[in-house]
Amino acid sequence: MRFDPAAAAAHLEWSWQTGLGLGDLPPGSRPSSLSGGYAAQALFVERIGEPVIGWKIAGASPRGLRGELINAPATGCLVQSRVPPSGSILNFRVDSRATLETEVAFRFGRTVSPAKEAFDTSMLDRAFVAIEVVCSRYIDRKAVAQPSFVADNLGFHALICGEQIPFADDCSFDEDAGIWRNGERIASTLNGDDRTRPFESLAFLWKEFARQGRTLERGAIVTTGTLSAPVDCTSSANLTARFADATVGVALRFSSDNAQDDDGNVRNKGVLKSRVNVEHYDWLNGASPFPQSEF
Repeated sequence: MRFDPAAAAAHLEWSWQTGLGLGDLPPGSRPSSLSGGYAAQALFVERIGEPVIGWKIAGASPRGLRGELINAPATGCLVQSRVPPSGSILNFRVDSRATLETEVAFRFGRTVSPAKEAFDTSMLDRAFVAIEVVCSRYIDRKAVAQPSFVADNLGFHALICGEQIPFADDCSFDEDAGIWRNGERIASTLNGDDRTRPFESLAFLWKEFARQGRTLERGAIVTTGTLSAPVDCTSSANLTARFADATVGVALRFSSDNAQDDDGNVRNKGVLKSRVNVEHYDWLNGASPFPQSEF
């Protein structure tokens, strides 16, 4: 059966809008290769109808970059309404599962072309701590093959932007990283070759964009992968991630109000667009790029 990336994108966008999970993509809509997964991802993100303001990188730890993991490193898109500041509220259906990771993210200070120039840290105007929230369109994202997960934009739900991190050319970003729930630590720091090295992860994206002839626009955000053990959340909580002295916080709210009304209509606040002013804000004096939001 011939693969149809548009059909895959339609299924994924339905799940994005309703919050209802998929077991997997149906035959004919299920990619069998990474190239098919990326084709479906592009159409899925296009159907969401929002500007792409950056990228996420998954699986690009040293072990992943050496090919020692089951899945190869991969990339996904960051859509504008899902990149809110520290202190935002995320609403989920009561039967949802959100996975949180502590990451280092970068913002580019100018438009760059990886195919035409070598990476240099002077291209970056900011590094900051972030929480990536993964909430896949699949009921069990670990049960589907990697091409299907790539089509799902690597399960991206939100990237919460936190405090600035100082950096230099030789930064290894090896300070302690973790996540706390209601004041109790629930995620430990990763170590060794299981831990993302942000500049090495960014180099993977740079190489891929050079191969594809793509550019990174001024203001593009790239989040590089987890520094702490991923942690699953299924109940409401206030969470804080820390990297060294930098922090970022998010409130998760799980509620049956996000399920269905008496007429059977889905009311999933977790997939509504945030009330973010989508103008491009600058960080000033440690502030975040967007006003606080709830979605």
